[in-house]
Amino acid sequence: VAWEWKHWETPLEEFGTTPGFFENTPLMIDGVLYVTTPYNSMAALDAETGRELWRFDGEAYKLGQILSSSGWKLRGTAFWRDGNKLRVFLNSRHRMFSLEAEDGRPVRSFGDAGVVSLTDGLARISEAKHATQSSPPVIYRDLVIIGSQVPDRVQTSDPVGYVQAFNARTGKRAWAFS
Repeated sequence: VAWEWKHWETPLEEFGTTPGFFENTPLMIDGVLYVTTPYNSMAALDAETGRELWRFDGEAYKLGQILSSSGWKLRGTAFWRDGNKLRVFLNSRHRMFSLEAEDGRPVRSFGDAGVVSLTDGLARISEAKHATQSSPPVIYRDLVIIGSQVPDRVQTSDPVGYVQAFNARTGKRAWAFS
């Protein structure tokens, strides 16, 4: 074993949450691994040493436990190059962040200071706590496309089966399909 890394997440009594299984496919870009965590956060690791370069807290746990028997998980992230700038996109339940790959800071020109809502303006989602995803976004040209997780065996008043696309530079929603 050359190195190991463990995420920092534990049950949080104040929010009534317990992280799920660590199910992640890290992205390797320019010698850096970008890893997502069960609570929808992210860390950048030096691929050679495993040293943590930065971490970003998506704060998804603040909405409480996910309404799903599968629990908390986020299987990855997506990246996009704008010229020589690398951006990573983190979906965190009802929000998506655009982060500078070099230091994990939110991209100020994206959405509202680095974050966009994945629920605003969508008729069938009345509460943000009903929105979640377990899969990473997909990048097509200058669009960040993101699906949603529809929980099995859970009854809610709001079916959350949307696929949406956002402009990778501005964060403006380009389209939504339900």
